[in-house]
Amino acid sequence: MASSITPPSEPTRGDWLGWISVAVLGGSAPAAINIAIAGAPPSVIAGVRTWLATALLVTYCYSTGRKLIPPTTDLGRRVWLYGFGAGFFGYAMPFTLFPLAQMEVSSIMAGIVMSFLPVMSVLLAALFAGEPLSKRGFVGVMIGTAGVLVLIGPAVLTGADGTITGIILLLCAVFGYAAMGVVMRRAPEFPARSFAATMMIAAAIMATPFALIEGFGEVTTGGWISILYLGLGPTGFTAIIIVTVVRRAGAGFLATSAYASPVISVALGILFFSEPLLINQVIGLLIIFSGVALTQNAFVRIQKAILPRIVTTAFPNRRTRSPDSSQSASPPRSDA
Repeated sequence: MASSITPPSEPTRGDWLGWISVAVLGGSAPAAINIAIAGAPPSVIAGVRTWLATALLVTYCYSTGRKLIPPTTDLGRRVWLYGFGAGFFGYAMPFTLFPLAQMEVSSIMAGIVMSFLPVMSVLLAALFAGEPLSKRGFVGVMIGTAGVLVLIGPAVLTGADGTITGIILLLCAVFGYAAMGVVMRRAPEFPARSFAATMMIAAAIMATPFALIEGFGEVTTGGWISILYLGLGPTGFTAIIIVTVVRRAGAGFLATSAYASPVISVALGILFFSEPLLINQVIGLLIIFSGVALTQNAFVRIQKAILPRIVTTAFPNRRTRSPDSSQSASPPRSDA
């Protein structure tokens, strides 16, 4: 039966503020990790970061009228199963891998490799989520991959094993973020706020044993402050902003922030850590951006397929658009 579908609203000043916040918070994460690893083990960073974000998201969830679903029903078990899958790939794994990687490479390199995420997302969606990959998208994936090879090439030629290891760890973390999108694509329909909190709780549970094994005795004051920022800023508040802005302005609008975050990471690395910006990093970033530009339509389409899937039951009177539509469903602003 046909139904009327409301497209995303035109971005407001608040939506643009959200866009800037996501770009800045995401771009500042490598710099914060740089400070954190000087005063805390990677497993402690990941464990405490996820619990801080969990506290924020659960508070936000209940304060806005959403509740967590207990795993005592069929839907509840499925939600928690997918929550653990998405939480592992999107939070527990990359939150551990990024600090490990940045013990070998600069925050600039971390931000640049992170720019490969849209390309990786398109590739995994084509392989595992049934998302068609156009010729343009395939070329974009190839170009983006070439950009990564430019980043890692000098380290291979000079035998810098630490740099190679760091970049591989970063790519594994980016793979995790992209894999989370595939898991969310297959997740049952469920309110976004509740599902976001579920994923974070699951991630925190998985990260905790490693943090306890490592211990908290040697964490410095600077380490605690950096972890606090990582948990509340780039993780907790960013998740809330994404849920809010995507429901109002659409996933395509927010997806373009992927261009800004790496640039912010580079700028912070130069300003605060005096990290050198190497010519191969500049060239690699530009090549990756070219690949991202070619895959952008596919990346936006993937985001539009993932996010409405977990919000439709939050707004039962609304329906998401069909897969071939150019817009995603947008709930009323009053519930954003």
